[in-house]
Order: sequence, then structure tokens, then C-alpha cells
Amino acid sequence: MKKSSSLHRFLINIYGYTFFDKLLLLTPVYAIFMQQHGITDMQLSLLFILLSVGTFTGQIPVTWLMNKIGPKYAMIIGQILKGIGFIIWLFWPVFIGFAIGMFLWGVMYAIYNVALEGMIYDELRARRNHKIYAKVLGVQRNISSAATALSAFGSLLMFAGYNWITYVSLVMLAISVIFIWRIETNAYPRGRKQNIRKIRFITVFKTGARICRVTPCIFLMMVLTVLVECMAYLDDYLSPIGYEIGLPVEFVGIIQFFILGCVILGQTFAYRFARVKDWIIYSTICVGGVLFVLFSVFYSVSGLWLLGGAYVLFSAVSILLYARFQDFLPSSYRSVILSIYSIANNIIYIVVCMLIGLGGLLGGWRYSVLILGMGLIYIGAWALLFVGDKCAVNAAPNDRRIKNIARAANNAS
Repeated sequence: MKKSSSLHRFLINIYGYTFFDKLLLLTPVYAIFMQQHGITDMQLSLLFILLSVGTFTGQIPVTWLMNKIGPKYAMIIGQILKGIGFIIWLFWPVFIGFAIGMFLWGVMYAIYNVALEGMIYDELRARRNHKIYAKVLGVQRNISSAATALSAFGSLLMFAGYNWITYVSLVMLAISVIFIWRIETNAYPRGRKQNIRKIRFITVFKTGARICRVTPCIFLMMVLTVLVECMAYLDDYLSPIGYEIGLPVEFVGIIQFFILGCVILGQTFAYRFARVKDWIIYSTICVGGVLFVLFSVFYSVSGLWLLGGAYVLFSAVSILLYARFQDFLPSSYRSVILSIYSIANNIIYIVVCMLIGLGGLLGGWRYSVLILGMGLIYIGAWALLFVGDKCAVNAAPNDRRIKNIARAANNAS
């Protein structure tokens, strides 16, 4: 009973943090605010890329910080950095100010990727409930999607002024910090201290990279998860796509609500397929890619059902792939490998942004969707032909092999 109660409190705080972290009324209006202050389309794209740069360049210091003070306090620092970025936008609305804010937001994402994702899995394992990780991940992402959908109402409140919306968003960040503060950790005991000076951190990071490189089920699942997540991510471009297919400007938010509904549908039922055969997952990637291509062909409001279907599939596949990736990670190197994962994710996302821009240069966003769809079909086919069952549920390396790999890497260093 005590263990169940502890797990319940932990999950309530995680879900509470997730909800208020995403409940930002700034979400639908900050890009418009930037452009109203002289930011061009190209500069806006550079700011999105800078956010990713902040995320992957922050991975090593963030991982060091998490090992120094623990994931809980690292997450609090991340929220403070994001809040500082929003304040800078408000009082210094020029390109440099926006750039600093986006970079700080990117660093916060680095903390989120390493600290939160690793802590959830480790805490479930510490409570002997790691088998429900895929279900917890699905619920968490649904809560995130619901909060993001509610944030879309921020555009309806612009009559009150951007300042007011910023202040409310900062209050939401403060509430999310309260939920983080309430988290009780079992995998990171309060009395445990680590002397980072005694840890050769760069050696540990190199060891984590070697583990990824020489362990097929970790490396392949990392590559596959990153490629699918990035190639199937059109969220930042949904509004311009909606406008291009004929939706009036005041109704472009409808496409975001619709896509979020599709994402929630896929995430809700993803855990039910946690044990499906690998070839089914890889084939689903191909099917989702085909739906992207079809949407680019029938590029209209009625064709949104094709895009929505693709989002249902990819939101479920992303959870299944990421849950398997977490299953394969050794606990002692989880935070380091998640840092490497986050770096790879942001580098690939920058490449995807460039591909989307290339599609725009070819004549419109429909060509961007076509390029991504073809890429996803290729990724699914590659997984079917060359990954096969190397990343099966029972293919995780044993602890003895991981220790041998780590020992060999440390000796080489």
C-alpha cells in the first residue's frame, strides 16, 4: 500500500509539472510578437534553429549539473532559465534579445530531456514498476498535448496585451516549479552526495558514446527513434500549412487542435502495443510516410484527415520506440546516453528544418511534406531490411556485457 501511494504521489507531481510547463499562453503568439518587432521570416527560422543549438550544446554541462545536484533541482533551474528568457523578450524585443531567450529555452529543453525522462524511468524502476513506463509516457504526453491545446487560447487574449499574457505564463512556470519541488525520489536518495571532482566526466561521456556505438540494440534504436521523431514533426509549421491550404488566418488554430487530438489518440493507446513484433512497428512507419505523401498530393482542407492519420500512427510509434530505447539503457549510464540522444535529436531536427525550407523554396509547404514523407518511407524500409529483430524486446544487453564495455572504454582512455 505504501509503495502504491508513493508511486501515485510521484506520478501526480510529474503530471502536474508537465501540465503547467506546457500551459503557456505565449505559445500561439510569441512568433507573431517577434515579427511585429521586425523579425523577418528568415530570422524567425534562425531563432528556431538557435533553440535546437541551445539544447544540444547544453547537453554536457546539463548532464554534469544533474549528476552534481540531482534531476529535481536541475529541472527547477531549467524553469528559471526559461522564465528569464520570456522576461528578456518582454523588455528587450530585438533580434539579440529574442536569440538569447530562445537559447535559454533550448538549454531548458536539454535539462528536460536528460533530467525528467531519466528520472521517470529510474523512479519507476526503483519502485519496481518500470513495466508501466510506456503507459506513463503516453499519459504524460497526453497531458502535455492537452495543456498545449489550452495554450492556443492565448491568441484570443491578445486584447489584454502581450505583457499580461507573459505574466500569466510566468505564473504557470512558477506553479510547475512547485510540483517539481514536491517530488520525492527513491532512485536518488536525499542523503547521497557525489563529488564530481572525483569523477572523470568526459571519460564517462566517452564511455556512454562507446556503449551506444558497440551495442546494436542501443545504437539502432537511438537512430531509429530520433529519425522518426524529427522527420514526422511538423508542429512548428502547422499554422502556415493551414493558411496555405485555404484556412482563414483567424481559423488556422483549428489545424493545431485537430492534430493535437490525433496525437492524443495515438499516445493514449500506444502502450497496448508495447509487445508487438518489430516488423509491425517498422511497417507502420512506412504507412505513416505514405499518408504524408498523399496529403502533399491532395493538399487541401479535406486532405487534413490524411495528415491526422499520420500523426496518430507516429505519436504511437514514437512512444513505442522511445520506451524500448529506455529499456535497453544501463541505469549507471542512462543520463549520459540520454544526453547523447538529445544532441542527436537536435542535430537531426536542424537538418529537417533545412529540408522543410528547401521544400518551401521549391514552391510551397506541400513539397516539404512530400520530402518528409518520402524520407519516412525510406526509414521504415531501412528498418525492415537492415534492423530486423536486432532491437527486439528481449535483445537488451546484460549488465555484465555493459560493464565489460565500460571497463574497456575506461582503460582505453
